[in-house]
Amino acid sequence: MAAQGGLAMTMARRDLSTMPADTAAVGGRVLGEGDPYRVLGDRLADLITDDQFAELYDARGRHAISPSVLALVTLFQFVEDVPDREAARLVAVRLDWKYALRLPLDASSFDFTCLCYFRQRLLAHDRDRLVFDTLLGRLRDLGFVRARGKQRTDSLGVLGAVRALSELETVTETLRLAVRALERAAPAWAARALAPEFRERCARQRPDYRLSAAERQAALVAAGEDAAWLLGQVARAPAAVRDLEEAGLLRAVWAQRYERAADGEVLRRAEPAPCPERIVTPHDPEARAGEKRGRRWHGDKVHITETAEPVSPEAPNFIVDVTTASAASADIEALPEIRQRLIARDLAPAEHFVDSGYVSGKQLRDSRAAGIELVGPPLADTSPAELKLADFTIDRAARRATCPAGHPSAKWSARADRDGSRAVNIQFAAAVCAACPLRPRCTTSQTGRSLHLSEHFELLQARRAEARTDAFRQRMHARPGVEATLSELVRAHGLRRHRYRGDRKRHFEHLLKAAACNLKRLLRALAARTAPAPAAAPA
Repeated sequence: MAAQGGLAMTMARRDLSTMPADTAAVGGRVLGEGDPYRVLGDRLADLITDDQFAELYDARGRHAISPSVLALVTLFQFVEDVPDREAARLVAVRLDWKYALRLPLDASSFDFTCLCYFRQRLLAHDRDRLVFDTLLGRLRDLGFVRARGKQRTDSLGVLGAVRALSELETVTETLRLAVRALERAAPAWAARALAPEFRERCARQRPDYRLSAAERQAALVAAGEDAAWLLGQVARAPAAVRDLEEAGLLRAVWAQRYERAADGEVLRRAEPAPCPERIVTPHDPEARAGEKRGRRWHGDKVHITETAEPVSPEAPNFIVDVTTASAASADIEALPEIRQRLIARDLAPAEHFVDSGYVSGKQLRDSRAAGIELVGPPLADTSPAELKLADFTIDRAARRATCPAGHPSAKWSARADRDGSRAVNIQFAAAVCAACPLRPRCTTSQTGRSLHLSEHFELLQARRAEARTDAFRQRMHARPGVEATLSELVRAHGLRRHRYRGDRKRHFEHLLKAAACNLKRLLRALAARTAPAPAAAPA
């Protein structure tokens, strides 16, 4: 079968009414009744149908491969963590795959590029969630997933499909790609505007692992000067050259790392751009640098939410939401998006188990307002002083705080926190703090002790007190299971490292891997439900 290119394609439909006789005969003898692919072919042949993809294809044109076949093969390849080329080969040689797809034994495969074109078609029509949501809908219909139950969420840093680059390599590689793109898009202009020695110098990669600190600094400044000169040439070029994506990327990388002095000299910025904005590789400009528990990576972060009910072979837990976030983002930033999507799909839980990275006073309040109990221990007060905010007596009505030594606050002023909630700054008199016997345990500031009181401080304190109880620790036993799911996704489905580049493709990849995990669990559960009961032991 030919690969699907940019030509108009009409949809070919797969016959789901009957199993081919030869496949049924051989598969029935070779495949056990509990084989997952046999369960799929016998009981869930209509899991994904061609009608779901009708709007993605034209009314006229060449016949395409059945989209439901491509969707299922895509799931199979992520179930077994194989690349496109191997997945296309397995369609031709694997009996269990033919049985699940209801293909005759002599059915040939298709060109492996068809899988790539199929994914591109889904992305082009904004249907990247179609496969995941279709499977989730079937789970709901079968009673495996329900609203108002228990769910849990955790995150994992995922490596991008790129090599980690040093600062010098990032700048020079961006410069190299820009020059190459200019030569390709406007060869006549490049030959006229760019000197041959400049083009030759930029064509070489410049690793810095053998350079001293002084040599590395000089090379960075030289690369910044080359990039600044090229951007000046591009600024005077025709619009088709100025608007190249690679030229815009070079502008962004240069602005994040360099600046011009008053005399026009190129200097490295004293304070580079913050991590959430900083481009770390030109090969995937949307990837970011992240760090968690001392581990650093370039890529993104995925948040996996699954059900957290009691587990049995007939009723496993399933993934209900996948959120892809910047590697530099905090876990708590993803929680509102997760909550809103669960509510919109009528899958909001009654209890949502998380670790401390997702818990704040605002999120406790917002979850409660949505009818969800956010269950997780908040972070401890990490202020350096021995005497914490909880040791002070707060009277909001009187707008006054009293320190452990009995001294009242001198100033009470309102302010807004970064998350939009209201907060209060409390200041104690410098003279009173200077003479206080508790000063060594309280503050070293010459202006007196100051406190930051969030709008949700009391709610957070109540949760901190609750988190110290045995009953709360017992409830939290429902959360660690999600870590096993993340481990399974890494080991069996390759979640730790991306195959594709770009935010949308990376999120699509996360959805496909989660759908593959759900499919595997569903088929095992259905097989367990129909397995014969073990024979009773003789008396």
